[in-house]
Amino acid sequence: MKKIALVGSHGIGKTTIAYELAGAIKRRGERVELITEIARECPFPLNDQATPEAFQWIIARQIQLEIEKAARADVLICDRSVLDNFAYYIRLYGRSGDQYEALSRFCSYWTTTYDWLIRLPLAAPPSDDGFRSTDLKFQAEIDEICDALFERRYGSDTHPAYIRGAYSAEQIASLIYPVVNSL
Repeated sequence: MKKIALVGSHGIGKTTIAYELAGAIKRRGERVELITEIARECPFPLNDQATPEAFQWIIARQIQLEIEKAARADVLICDRSVLDNFAYYIRLYGRSGDQYEALSRFCSYWTTTYDWLIRLPLAAPPSDDGFRSTDLKFQAEIDEICDALFERRYGSDTHPAYIRGAYSAEQIASLIYPVVNSL
C-alpha cells in the first residue's frame, strides 16, 4: 500500500488535486481511498479561535481514518498530513511546552508512515467557502511554518519522499506510477 499526502497551507487546491489524483490512479487499475478535509468535521472552534483540543482531535481523527482506509486500498491519498495539521497548532500555541513536544514527536513519527509528501505552493488567495479563513496573512504564516516543518527534513531522496511544486494530478500519478515504455 502506498500513502500519499498533499501538504501545505489551506486554500491552495489540495482537495481538488486529491480528487483528480484519485481518479488518475484508479485509471491505472489501483484501489484508491481518499481522506479529505478532516477539519470540517471538527466539533471545536477553528482558525484563530482553535483550542489545543481541536488540534488533538484533528490529528487523532486523521490517524484513525488513515488506519481504517489503508486496509481497503492499494493507494491512500490524504488531503493533508498530520505534520501540516500540526502547523496550525504551532501558529497559535508556539514551539514550547510539554504539549508541543508530545505533538511534535508524535506527528514527526507518524509522518514516516507516508510514502510521498507532495507540497503544493501558494498560488491564489483562498476562496470564501464559509469555513476556511480567507486572511492572506494567516495563509502565508501556515505556509512559512510548513517550510520549517518540511523543507529541512525531507527531500526527494528521503522517506517519505518529498517534492514541492505546482504539480497536476496526472504529473503526481506519473511520479508514483511511472509509465514504462516498451519497444
